[in-house]
Amino acid sequence: MQILFEKQRDLLYTFKLDLINSIDVILKELQQESWSPDEAGYNQNSFPTRFRVRQVRGSILHELEQYVEHGEFKSLILTELYKNKSFGSIWGLSPERMDKMTFIYGMFTKDLPTYNIGIHTDDRLHVVQGMIYFIPTDDPDQSTTFYTTFEGDNPMRIPTGSGAGYFAANTNNSWHTGKNSSTQDRYSLIFGIRLKL
Repeated sequence: MQILFEKQRDLLYTFKLDLINSIDVILKELQQESWSPDEAGYNQNSFPTRFRVRQVRGSILHELEQYVEHGEFKSLILTELYKNKSFGSIWGLSPERMDKMTFIYGMFTKDLPTYNIGIHTDDRLHVVQGMIYFIPTDDPDQSTTFYTTFEGDNPMRIPTGSGAGYFAANTNNSWHTGKNSSTQDRYSLIFGIRLKL
């Protein structure tokens, strides 16, 4: 799989992952998976319209999960972030030390119509958070939007599509919202680079 990153603003990137299989084949596998209700922890609210796959069964999905969790995906993201001097100064760590102190995970997610999460930043164990979308076209009703303040200044909607996605460094100003106001289920792979604590 090939991936192309594009910087959108400081420490926020979109990308296009060239998927080996068609979106129809991927969606068919996703629809056949066993979905469990999302379980938010540590006094966070659970989302009744969000579901996760705990253990993928489909071979195509397994290959995507392996690419994210065990391929060069993490290294490519960290390399891109360290091109921006502000990322290294935020953490005070060399790229090699950051790599050793973190791990990457990926989890397939299904958001039902009416899913909506308000403006937030991610928890402090996350260094980076991102999503890969499995949506046939760019759909504003199934997208994530980033802002520069809690008040919602400078909105930037992230395009969706087959293999489209984003990643963002988790900073004090990485405010974002997510929604599915369409009539279709929203499928994605949510990934994060987290501290090993």
